Amino acid sequence: MKYDSDIKERTKKFAINTIKKTFLLKEKGVEFSLRDQFLRSGTSIGANVREAKASSTKKELIRFYEIALRSANELDYWIDVISEGYNFENEFLEQDKKELNEISKVIGSIVVNLKK
Repeated sequence: MKYDSDIKERTKKFAINTIKKTFLLKEKGVEFSLRDQFLRSGTSIGANVREAKASSTKKELIRFYEIALRSANELDYWIDVISEGYNFENEFLEQDKKELNEISKVIGSIVVNLKK
């Protein structure tokens, strides 16, 4: 599937951006525990997409994509908590949230198609 390789690369770039954004969150005074959750969930998406590639069964493949989707949902939550809790202007994490929503749609579509 073409979108499988695209999502693999896209989630890797997203993870790298998450790492960079975590440093900015530190500079903005965001508590370690929140930055840690942000970093873990943001990098977990791509790690699970990559792990899905090494799956030996279809059930396992679906499971890793579902975990990636759950990580994306968790990151969406942490973006909201950090943005609202620290009164950040919308544009600071807005682009991240947009890309996250697009990635979630692709992964969700992959899961739906695999379950057919």
